[in-house]
Amino acid sequence: MPSLHSCLAALLIATVAAVPGMPAEAASPVPACRLETDRALAVQVRGAIERALAAYRVMGIALPIDAVGINGATAGSPGVERGRTLVVQIVRDAARDKVDRQGCTSATGPVARGEMLDASSVRGVCVVVAVEVPEVRCSAASLALFARVGQRIDRANPALLYVLAHELAHLHQRRVGEYTGRTETIDLAAPVPRKIEALRSACEPGSTRIEAEADALALRVLAEQLTRPPYRETVFSEQGSLYWNIDQMVLAVDAWQQASQDSEAVSQPRLHAAFLPTEFPSPKAVIERNAKLFVCDVIDKRQGQLQYPGKSLTHPPLDQRLRRVAEALKPIAERLPRSGAQQDFAPVARLQQDLGPIFTHIWRETGVYLEALQDRVCTLVNAPSPAAVCR
Repeated sequence: MPSLHSCLAALLIATVAAVPGMPAEAASPVPACRLETDRALAVQVRGAIERALAAYRVMGIALPIDAVGINGATAGSPGVERGRTLVVQIVRDAARDKVDRQGCTSATGPVARGEMLDASSVRGVCVVVAVEVPEVRCSAASLALFARVGQRIDRANPALLYVLAHELAHLHQRRVGEYTGRTETIDLAAPVPRKIEALRSACEPGSTRIEAEADALALRVLAEQLTRPPYRETVFSEQGSLYWNIDQMVLAVDAWQQASQDSEAVSQPRLHAAFLPTEFPSPKAVIERNAKLFVCDVIDKRQGQLQYPGKSLTHPPLDQRLRRVAEALKPIAERLPRSGAQQDFAPVARLQQDLGPIFTHIWRETGVYLEALQDRVCTLVNAPSPAAVCR
């Protein structure tokens, strides 16, 4: 299991990128040579989409999708009209200077940090690029991180279900996705008034209603699906299995964070240390100290750049999403029986039963901390003299 610090760092990073402002039908075709040929990954994606669609039907949301086509292979009723087939393209990312005129590449391995992605690549995991003829595009390398359970890709991962259920929610809303936590960058060499104004602008309320609705729908899908196969882990009790699924989502994010060290497609910024909590729950004095530390570093430092998660300009970072996951699933878990585990693994089941609620508490409290810290930062920078707190 990864270290607590690495998990917490991973929680601050968004997992699904989008192309803000892209018109719904403006996506260019992906060259066939760039489509992923890993059938096991396609099977996982198809299964997660079909289970999400089934959950939406139970919820009374009938998406206009009768078939799913993954990289040209369609499953569903014969003769389904084009507009009712969900097109999913799993794309192998490539550097812009390593593709030929046809958009093909002979390069293998991840796109190195610092290289420019070409137009067919997907930064992040998945994004809705069209709604009239519904199409979702996903990065093959990134998607594999969310499909894998440990080193196995033949086990259903709830993280993949969450990602794809969110994208289906955008199709229900009839809009392209924007599922990326906003990261702001401050140029420390800029004049102090300009830096303070940048912090203030990041505190202005943004429109998050649409994204919050998509997340809420994805959470309902999780609540409907995770207590049954293939997500039901019989080694644990029914309660322990649901906590185990929450843990799998966090581990997938940790794998994403680790991969970001080498790959441009999943690259992530190094956030200011104030945004990494160390106590659960965090005392008010710690939140006050860290908020002042962040604001004063912005005001007083004169070289380099500083990055931090914006408060509300776009969808919240992943830690706040996982807080909602924990809040939505914990009451369900608490009502489930603490029995039903395979007796051959009783000690393992008891350990999971004890640790699962603790980890879930940590994921939730991380989101609480970030919201409290952002609120305090915004209070400080909107004061008549923000620099006064640094004297």
